[in-house]
Amino acid sequence: MDCKNETLKPYQLMGAVQMYGATGEDEYKEYVMAHLSRLKTAEGMTGSLPEQDYPAYFFALDQTGHEEYRHKIEDVMKTPEWTLELMPFITAYDTRYKRKEHYNDIVVTFRKKGKFTGKDMVLLIDTIAQMSEEIYEYYRELRDLFKVIVKEKMKDLPHSSEMIEIGYSILKACNIGVLQKEKYGNFGELVWKTIAGIDNKTGTGLNDMICAQHIIFNKQEV
Repeated sequence: MDCKNETLKPYQLMGAVQMYGATGEDEYKEYVMAHLSRLKTAEGMTGSLPEQDYPAYFFALDQTGHEEYRHKIEDVMKTPEWTLELMPFITAYDTRYKRKEHYNDIVVTFRKKGKFTGKDMVLLIDTIAQMSEEIYEYYRELRDLFKVIVKEKMKDLPHSSEMIEIGYSILKACNIGVLQKEKYGNFGELVWKTIAGIDNKTGTGLNDMICAQHIIFNKQEV
């Protein structure tokens, strides 16, 4: 797949990462690695990704073991301003390298957030997915916050302009045990059926992500 001149939009790489995890199809892995290869120079990794796609560096490190990806991960952690978009990446770093020293900062970032948009919901559930339940106080606070938000957002389905974001968040929450499938799964299915006619191609970002979570949801139902 040619991605030489493609400018990445948020979640294009993470959509492919999730689809690879759900299907095991190599085209998704190759799509991610091709984009990341464009950032390589003799001095290591240059350039950057949308913040939402930074966790793809962990994927690349796991796939290749190449140290340039580890160095890029460390460089991102030196970013002076930690935005909401960085929270899934920072949580993955803390959990992966067993420091967990930033968990409190992560929770405070969400605690201070006022009104949550659908995009914020995606960031929240992706953060929760990276958090160790061993640090239960922090995990529980974010989980409980997510449940409050989801109950409000579901009132607008299926006519919400944030339908894909809400549907993805619900399906992923069901898949990782944050929400009960029996109680909330139908809402995720409702969104999926509404958007199922969309032509899902590699690189469609959130569409790939909700597709991946729907595949995982149905696998777990079998």
